[in-house]
Amino acid sequence: MMLAIDAGNSRTKWGVFDDAGRLLAQGGLDNADVALLERDWRACPQVRRAVLSCVGGEALAARLQEICAGLALPLRRIHAEVRACGVRNGYAEPQQLGSDRWAALVAGWQRVRGPCVVATAGTALTVDALSGQGEFLGGLIVPGYAMMRAALAGATAAVAPVGGALRDFPASTADAVHSGVLAALAGVVMRVHGSLAEREGAEPACLLAGGDAHLLAPLLPARVVPELVLHGLYLLENAVA
Repeated sequence: MMLAIDAGNSRTKWGVFDDAGRLLAQGGLDNADVALLERDWRACPQVRRAVLSCVGGEALAARLQEICAGLALPLRRIHAEVRACGVRNGYAEPQQLGSDRWAALVAGWQRVRGPCVVATAGTALTVDALSGQGEFLGGLIVPGYAMMRAALAGATAAVAPVGGALRDFPASTADAVHSGVLAALAGVVMRVHGSLAEREGAEPACLLAGGDAHLLAPLLPARVVPELVLHGLYLLENAVA
Protein backbone atom coordinates (compact mmCIF):
# COMPACT_ATOMS: atom_id res chain seq x y z
CA MET A 1 0.00 0.00 0.00
CA MET A 2 1.03 3.58 -0.65
CA LEU A 3 0.69 6.85 1.26
CA ALA A 4 -0.05 9.97 -0.82
CA ILE A 5 0.63 13.36 0.83
CA ASP A 6 -0.68 16.68 -0.47
CA ALA A 7 0.96 19.47 1.55
CA GLY A 8 -0.65 22.76 0.63
CA ASN A 9 -0.24 26.33 1.80
CA SER A 10 -2.60 25.91 4.77
CA ARG A 11 -3.30 22.21 5.25
CA THR A 12 -1.73 18.82 4.65
CA LYS A 13 -4.02 16.11 3.29
CA TRP A 14 -3.15 12.44 2.99
CA GLY A 15 -4.59 9.18 1.73
CA VAL A 16 -3.68 5.49 1.78
CA PHE A 17 -4.15 3.59 -1.49
CA ASP A 18 -4.11 -0.14 -2.09
CA ASP A 19 -2.42 -1.68 -5.13
CA ALA A 20 -5.63 -1.34 -7.15
CA GLY A 21 -5.81 2.41 -6.56
CA ARG A 22 -8.62 2.31 -4.02
CA LEU A 23 -8.52 5.01 -1.35
CA LEU A 24 -8.74 3.12 1.94
CA ALA A 25 -8.07 5.84 4.52
CA GLN A 26 -7.54 9.56 4.51
CA GLY A 27 -7.11 12.57 6.74
CA GLY A 28 -5.93 16.14 6.95
CA LEU A 29 -4.87 18.83 9.38
CA ASP A 30 -3.53 22.35 9.55
CA ASN A 31 0.16 22.65 8.74
CA ALA A 32 0.82 23.92 12.26
CA ASP A 33 -0.19 20.48 13.57
CA VAL A 34 1.85 18.42 11.11
CA ALA A 35 3.73 16.61 13.92
CA LEU A 36 0.51 14.70 14.65
CA LEU A 37 0.81 12.90 11.33
CA GLU A 38 3.39 10.49 12.76
CA ARG A 39 0.71 9.11 15.08
CA ASP A 40 -1.84 8.84 12.27
CA TRP A 41 0.55 7.12 9.89
CA ARG A 42 1.77 4.63 12.50
CA ALA A 43 -1.82 3.37 12.51
CA CYS A 44 -1.32 2.30 8.86
CA PRO A 45 1.34 -0.42 9.26
CA GLN A 46 0.81 -1.97 5.83
CA VAL A 47 1.97 1.18 4.01
CA ARG A 48 5.30 0.49 2.31
CA ARG A 49 6.09 3.77 0.46
CA ALA A 50 5.01 7.39 0.25
CA VAL A 51 4.72 10.09 -2.40
CA LEU A 52 4.65 13.82 -1.67
CA SER A 53 3.46 17.01 -3.31
CA CYS A 54 4.49 20.04 -1.26
CA VAL A 55 3.74 23.64 -2.21
CA GLY A 56 3.74 24.79 1.41
CA GLY A 57 7.45 25.56 1.60
CA GLU A 58 10.73 23.73 2.09
CA ALA A 59 10.48 23.68 5.89
CA LEU A 60 7.20 21.78 5.67
CA ALA A 61 8.63 19.38 3.09
CA ALA A 62 11.64 18.70 5.33
CA ARG A 63 9.38 17.98 8.33
CA LEU A 64 7.30 15.52 6.32
CA GLN A 65 10.45 13.83 5.05
CA GLU A 66 11.65 13.47 8.65
CA ILE A 67 8.37 11.86 9.70
CA CYS A 68 8.51 9.38 6.83
CA ALA A 69 12.15 8.57 7.59
CA GLY A 70 11.23 7.88 11.21
CA LEU A 71 8.59 5.42 9.99
CA ALA A 72 11.04 3.79 7.54
CA LEU A 73 8.84 4.89 4.61
CA PRO A 74 10.71 5.55 1.35
CA LEU A 75 9.46 8.92 0.10
CA ARG A 76 9.40 10.29 -3.44
CA ARG A 77 8.69 13.99 -3.91
CA ILE A 78 6.74 14.88 -7.04
CA HIS A 79 7.56 17.82 -9.29
CA ALA A 80 5.88 18.80 -12.54
CA GLU A 81 7.42 17.26 -15.65
CA VAL A 82 7.21 17.81 -19.40
CA ARG A 83 4.97 14.76 -19.79
CA ALA A 84 3.46 12.05 -17.58
CA CYS A 85 0.46 9.71 -17.57
CA GLY A 86 -0.83 11.02 -20.91
CA VAL A 87 -0.63 14.73 -19.97
CA ARG A 88 1.76 17.16 -21.67
CA ASN A 89 2.78 20.21 -19.67
CA GLY A 90 2.36 23.43 -21.68
CA TYR A 91 4.35 25.64 -19.30
CA ALA A 92 7.42 27.25 -20.89
CA GLU A 93 9.35 26.08 -17.80
CA PRO A 94 7.47 22.90 -16.80
CA GLN A 95 8.82 22.66 -13.24
CA GLN A 96 7.36 26.08 -12.40
CA LEU A 97 3.92 24.46 -12.39
CA GLY A 98 2.89 23.56 -8.86
CA SER A 99 3.12 19.86 -8.11
CA ASP A 100 -0.44 19.86 -6.72
CA ARG A 101 -1.79 21.34 -9.95
CA TRP A 102 0.22 18.79 -11.95
CA ALA A 103 -1.19 15.89 -9.92
CA ALA A 104 -4.74 17.23 -10.26
CA LEU A 105 -4.34 17.54 -14.03
CA VAL A 106 -3.07 13.96 -14.30
CA ALA A 107 -6.02 12.67 -12.26
CA GLY A 108 -8.43 14.81 -14.27
CA TRP A 109 -7.16 13.44 -17.56
CA GLN A 110 -7.42 9.86 -16.34
CA ARG A 111 -11.06 10.48 -15.38
CA VAL A 112 -12.24 12.41 -18.44
CA ARG A 113 -9.91 11.65 -21.38
CA GLY A 114 -11.25 14.75 -23.08
CA PRO A 115 -11.43 18.54 -22.76
CA CYS A 116 -11.56 19.41 -19.08
CA VAL A 117 -11.34 22.31 -16.67
CA VAL A 118 -9.63 21.34 -13.40
CA ALA A 119 -10.38 23.84 -10.62
CA THR A 120 -8.99 23.59 -7.09
CA ALA A 121 -10.50 25.90 -4.48
CA GLY A 122 -8.19 26.25 -1.51
CA THR A 123 -6.00 29.04 -0.15
CA ALA A 124 -5.89 30.12 -3.81
CA LEU A 125 -8.23 29.16 -6.62
CA THR A 126 -6.41 27.54 -9.52
CA VAL A 127 -8.28 26.92 -12.78
CA ASP A 128 -6.47 24.84 -15.38
CA ALA A 129 -7.42 23.77 -18.90
CA LEU A 130 -6.78 20.38 -20.51
CA SER A 131 -7.29 19.91 -24.24
CA GLY A 132 -8.90 16.87 -25.79
CA GLN A 133 -5.40 15.55 -26.52
CA GLY A 134 -4.25 15.75 -22.89
CA GLU A 135 -2.31 18.99 -23.28
CA PHE A 136 -2.23 21.34 -20.31
CA LEU A 137 -2.88 24.64 -22.06
CA GLY A 138 -2.45 26.93 -19.06
CA GLY A 139 -4.51 28.26 -16.21
CA LEU A 140 -5.43 31.09 -13.88
CA ILE A 141 -4.62 31.69 -10.20
CA VAL A 142 -6.60 34.08 -8.00
CA PRO A 143 -6.99 34.49 -4.23
CA GLY A 144 -9.26 31.91 -2.67
CA TYR A 145 -12.46 32.42 -0.70
CA ALA A 146 -10.92 33.14 2.71
CA MET A 147 -8.23 35.38 1.25
CA MET A 148 -10.78 37.47 -0.66
CA ARG A 149 -12.92 37.86 2.45
CA ALA A 150 -9.92 38.79 4.56
CA ALA A 151 -8.92 41.45 2.02
CA LEU A 152 -12.41 43.00 2.18
CA ALA A 153 -12.53 42.85 5.97
CA GLY A 154 -9.09 44.42 6.29
CA ALA A 155 -9.82 47.32 3.96
CA THR A 156 -13.36 48.22 5.06
CA ALA A 157 -14.98 49.06 8.38
CA ALA A 158 -18.33 47.31 7.99
CA VAL A 159 -17.42 43.93 6.46
CA ALA A 160 -16.97 40.91 8.73
CA PRO A 161 -14.44 38.21 7.71
CA VAL A 162 -16.99 35.39 8.09
CA GLY A 163 -20.71 34.75 7.78
CA GLY A 164 -23.40 35.15 5.16
CA ALA A 165 -25.44 32.93 2.88
CA LEU A 166 -25.53 32.45 -0.88
CA ARG A 167 -28.37 34.52 -2.35
CA ASP A 168 -29.33 35.55 -5.85
CA PHE A 169 -30.18 39.02 -4.53
CA PRO A 170 -28.42 39.53 -1.18
CA ALA A 171 -30.22 41.93 1.16
CA SER A 172 -27.59 42.10 3.93
CA THR A 173 -23.91 42.98 3.95
CA ALA A 174 -22.88 39.51 5.13
CA ASP A 175 -24.86 37.81 2.37
CA ALA A 176 -23.59 40.32 -0.20
CA VAL A 177 -19.96 39.61 0.67
CA HIS A 178 -20.36 35.82 0.79
CA SER A 179 -22.35 35.70 -2.45
CA GLY A 180 -20.12 38.25 -4.18
CA VAL A 181 -16.90 36.42 -3.42
CA LEU A 182 -18.36 33.12 -4.61
CA ALA A 183 -19.70 34.76 -7.77
CA ALA A 184 -16.25 36.21 -8.49
CA LEU A 185 -14.57 32.82 -8.03
CA ALA A 186 -17.18 31.04 -10.12
CA GLY A 187 -16.71 33.65 -12.83
CA VAL A 188 -13.03 32.79 -13.10
CA VAL A 189 -13.90 29.12 -13.58
CA MET A 190 -16.54 29.91 -16.19
CA ARG A 191 -14.13 32.21 -18.05
CA VAL A 192 -11.70 29.33 -18.55
CA HIS A 193 -14.58 26.93 -19.27
CA GLY A 194 -15.90 29.20 -22.02
CA SER A 195 -12.48 29.74 -23.60
CA LEU A 196 -11.80 26.00 -23.61
CA ALA A 197 -15.23 25.23 -25.11
CA GLU A 198 -14.54 27.70 -27.92
CA ARG A 199 -11.11 26.22 -28.59
CA GLU A 200 -12.22 22.61 -28.54
CA GLY A 201 -15.61 23.00 -30.22
CA ALA A 202 -17.17 20.91 -27.46
CA GLU A 203 -18.45 21.35 -23.93
CA PRO A 204 -15.58 20.58 -21.53
CA ALA A 205 -16.00 18.61 -18.35
CA CYS A 206 -15.38 20.55 -15.15
CA LEU A 207 -13.81 18.95 -12.08
CA LEU A 208 -13.78 20.81 -8.78
CA ALA A 209 -11.47 19.94 -5.89
CA GLY A 210 -10.11 21.61 -2.75
CA GLY A 211 -11.39 22.48 0.69
CA ASP A 212 -13.83 25.12 -0.56
CA ALA A 213 -15.18 23.08 -3.47
CA HIS A 214 -18.51 22.63 -1.69
CA LEU A 215 -18.97 26.42 -1.54
CA LEU A 216 -18.46 26.87 -5.28
CA ALA A 217 -20.28 23.77 -6.50
CA PRO A 218 -23.81 25.31 -6.47
CA LEU A 219 -22.64 27.97 -8.95
CA LEU A 220 -20.88 25.71 -11.45
CA PRO A 221 -21.60 22.88 -13.91
CA ALA A 222 -18.94 20.87 -12.10
CA ARG A 223 -18.36 17.48 -10.54
CA VAL A 224 -16.78 17.69 -7.08
CA VAL A 225 -13.82 15.32 -6.67
CA PRO A 226 -12.34 16.17 -3.25
CA GLU A 227 -9.34 13.82 -3.43
CA LEU A 228 -8.25 14.69 -6.97
CA VAL A 229 -4.65 15.61 -6.03
CA LEU A 230 -4.22 12.45 -3.96
CA HIS A 231 -5.42 10.29 -6.85
CA GLY A 232 -3.03 12.12 -9.16
CA LEU A 233 -0.14 11.41 -6.82
CA TYR A 234 -1.06 7.72 -6.83
CA LEU A 235 -1.03 7.71 -10.65
CA LEU A 236 2.27 9.58 -10.90
CA GLU A 237 4.00 7.30 -8.40
CA ASN A 238 2.78 4.12 -10.03
CA ALA A 239 3.71 5.30 -13.50
CA VAL A 240 7.35 4.79 -12.46
CA ALA A 241 6.98 2.18 -9.70
